[in-house]
Amino acid sequence: MLIKLETKKYYKWVWDEPLGGDFDEWGTSTYFMEIGKDLYPLRQIEVYQNGNVLFYDNSHILDDYGMLCDKKIDIEDIEEFEITQAEFEKVWHSKIPINR
Repeated sequence: MLIKLETKKYYKWVWDEPLGGDFDEWGTSTYFMEIGKDLYPLRQIEVYQNGNVLFYDNSHILDDYGMLCDKKIDIEDIEEFEITQAEFEKVWHSKIPINR
């Protein structure tokens, strides 16, 4: 069941499998997402085990590494991973992405 948000929400989860292919050596990753009222991601951060960081948002949707998630998010699937806006912003403003 999809629900509509009244405000933006923030989430963090660990992806415990490498990407595979050319990026397999990056290792596992931690994803951070800002989800908008329409349930689509607005900003996405990917922090990899080897230190690489990727940022995606409306001004940088895709590149050779990946892309901003273009699927509507079912909040019930990720509600256990909710974080504060402050935690998301700390990562957004402290990490230096390799794709910008």
